[in-house]
Amino acid sequence: MKRFLAAFMMVMLGLGALCAQASPKIFVASSLIDFAEQVAAEAEVDVTIVAGGSSVLARQIEAGAPADLFISANQQWADNVAMDQLLMPLFANELVLVSYQKDVVAIDALPQLLGRERLAMADPNHVPAGIYAKAALEHLALWAALSPHIAAAQNVRGAARFVQSGAAAFGVVYASDAKALDLHIAYRFSADTHPPIRYWAVNYAPDNADIATFLAFIQSDEGHRLLAEFGFQPSE
Repeated sequence: MKRFLAAFMMVMLGLGALCAQASPKIFVASSLIDFAEQVAAEAEVDVTIVAGGSSVLARQIEAGAPADLFISANQQWADNVAMDQLLMPLFANELVLVSYQKDVVAIDALPQLLGRERLAMADPNHVPAGIYAKAALEHLALWAALSPHIAAAQNVRGAARFVQSGAAAFGVVYASDAKALDLHIAYRFSADTHPPIRYWAVNYAPDNADIATFLAFIQSDEGHRLLAEFGFQPSE
């Protein structure tokens, strides 16, 4: 019995050590995957990046997923899971129309140019990029004509890949995704056509050194250089 208890205690101590050594998890909107991985590399922090749609990640956090930091592309989803933590504004993005062919588009002509082809975007009912896209098209009085042709993706990077592969003739995505996949930008939506695109952070581990270093790097001069390189913009 004593040997059994001793062995059990050794196993539990080993598991405790593994848990203590586990890398902190950073949940990021899918549009941030490349940027976040590069920040982690340049800041030299040991973190695990988990990417997905902001709404999906928020629901996972609500269900108990062990996130140490959540960076959302939508303030509401961040606020929903903020608990007692303050929201931190980080940086901004731009909404663009990308095309499979190298066309410059007069946006009012998009329904005619699209024809029976598909217009890719993130799910306009749940995913921030899709919500912004729908708002912009409604503002321009184009949503009614274009909505029957929407190819909705689970996240904005998926929508960008629809265009990259030719599965959709056009797509409404973030400028950062267009840059990441080297897509042709056919039109840039004015900022007044949709709510401001801002990324918000919820820090669940304020005492974690790796998380603090990760956030500090984003706000540094080197972080701003990286933001521009990946197609993002510093917050105003």
